[in-house]
Amino acid sequence: MIVLDAAGRMTRNDGSGVLKKHVTDILEQGQRHLLINLTGIDYLDSTCVGEMVSTFITVRNSGGALKLFGTNPRIQALLSITKLDTVFENHDTESAALAAFAPS
Repeated sequence: MIVLDAAGRMTRNDGSGVLKKHVTDILEQGQRHLLINLTGIDYLDSTCVGEMVSTFITVRNSGGALKLFGTNPRIQALLSITKLDTVFENHDTESAALAAFAPS
């Protein structure tokens, strides 16, 4: 299990592609279960939303799972408006997200 802590702004001008690169490196190391901590993200633009979707697909196609936690109300609304709340499993806390990976 890997937890990626994101912080600041996720925009086309603020390092677009960084998330995908980190996740690709993690997958190459054999890790398949990832959590993205969005607690420190105050803004997410459409370019990075697309990058998150692409990253999700890459992880899923590798036989893994990617979950989110710590999204602020603005990002939660964005995920809801774009219907991505049906794609991303989103949890309030890291412990809740970790528990979601536990076998039933």
